[in-house]
Amino acid sequence: MKNLTALIEQLQAKVQQLTLQFAAFSDKKIYAKFDRTLFSEDFESGQFYFDQIQHTLAQIAGLKETEIPQIQFFSEKLLAQCTALSDAINQNNGRKTAPTPKIPSQREKIKHELNQLPPRERLVRYYEALQALNEKINELEDKRDTAHNEQQKAGYQHQIDITLPRRKRCLEAIEVLEEYLSFKEN
Repeated sequence: MKNLTALIEQLQAKVQQLTLQFAAFSDKKIYAKFDRTLFSEDFESGQFYFDQIQHTLAQIAGLKETEIPQIQFFSEKLLAQCTALSDAINQNNGRKTAPTPKIPSQREKIKHELNQLPPRERLVRYYEALQALNEKINELEDKRDTAHNEQQKAGYQHQIDITLPRRKRCLEAIEVLEEYLSFKEN
């Protein structure tokens, strides 16, 4: 019984140390997904997880010294719980509180500027984009048809496959804008 008592005392000291170390997080939500064998819920307060660790410790304390496999199982579970919680808190603590502002790409800037234009001017730009996409597709098809090997043909076909959905989206945008303009005029 001495060995089990000593083990429980050691584990209690470790759990207490963990609880004190992360006491500031007891009322804060821990944004982590845990294995269900460790904790019953995700995204709970630190105190919720500390309570579950205490429950595992109580399970160990309720065992008899002859129940070696159960003692080993719950001791390993307790260790895994402490490690997982510690890692989750450190990861949450390492996150920045305010998200860093995203720098818009050149494409996003152009798209934003385009959306700021009046509908008629935007429609003109859409038609210009459609013409450019059609020319690009025709050029890629010509290159594909005159390619010397299968690898080049496949490369050009891949570029065509990427450009066709863009052309389709452009056509849809034109259609929507034309419907809007005709509705607005009537």
